[in-house]
Amino acid sequence: MTTFLQTIDNAWSGSSKIAAYTESVASGSGPGYTWLTTILVIAVLIYCIYFFHQIVLASSLSMSTFFGSSTKMQSLCENQTSLSSVNATSIICIPAVSMLVYSRGWTSMNILYMFAAIAAYLALRVLLFRFAAWYKDSRGVFEIIRNSGRVTVVVASLLAVPAFVITLLFGHDTYAFAKIYLIAVLAVCYVMYCTRACKYLLEAGFSILFCFLYLCALELLPAGLLIGAIISL
Repeated sequence: MTTFLQTIDNAWSGSSKIAAYTESVASGSGPGYTWLTTILVIAVLIYCIYFFHQIVLASSLSMSTFFGSSTKMQSLCENQTSLSSVNATSIICIPAVSMLVYSRGWTSMNILYMFAAIAAYLALRVLLFRFAAWYKDSRGVFEIIRNSGRVTVVVASLLAVPAFVITLLFGHDTYAFAKIYLIAVLAVCYVMYCTRACKYLLEAGFSILFCFLYLCALELLPAGLLIGAIISL
């Protein structure tokens, strides 16, 4: 009886196989993400879809306000619809950029600890601003500065998008350039924000000494602690 089904060893006796079929085939290891990161990404996507129109409006208003005159900031603060759109957008910008930084491996901090550090930084800023507004009895000017900070967050997030697009299109070789670009964008936006904050204080009648103390206590020190925590951990 003729046997049609034979093994390779029987059909070609004395031959050798290039691949060892008894061994498991090696598979490429892709980036792994925890369940927490997955939940955060889904939450950000749902938030962006739900507030899509507000995000588009806030992006346009923030760019024109940030690179415009002081009167545009005043107009933004007086328009509750525009201001609520900027507030809603700035809330999602920080975790979105943080997750992108984490996904690129530009920080060794755990994503949960990073979010906790950012939340502590924001809570500290709120307390310091409320104390300064109460102590100097000038709630209006500090509210303008806080809104200016939210506008800066939106603008910095928009300008930081190319850093992540570059790495997505051209791969790991562009990580160093993208990281430098991201740091430069955040640094320039932060310097412009601090400069305008001091301008608002001087226009409200505060002294140069108070502006220096404001920068040290409410801006540079909290931001330095946050950056130091993200870099060192």
